[in-house]
Amino acid sequence: MTVYCKGQQIDVVLNGEHVTSMDMRKWTSAKTNPDGSEIPPWLSRPFSTLATKGRVGLQGKHAGAPIWFRNVKIKAFD
Repeated sequence: MTVYCKGQQIDVVLNGEHVTSMDMRKWTSAKTNPDGSEIPPWLSRPFSTLATKGRVGLQGKHAGAPIWFRNVKIKAFD
């Protein structure tokens, strides 16, 4: 899987196939997604206001379930 992030545009390629795109500028509400579905209450700010620069975090499942990461690479691109 490859995740490309440039500004507020995020694209995901899985096994060589482009599977999703997200333009964070479309998420202007903290209560509803652009398609009208609800956003979980723990996210108190719209995606369009979230930082586009900073640290990268990897999150696994909760409740003690194991998760593994391997061959994680971060590259800058222009």
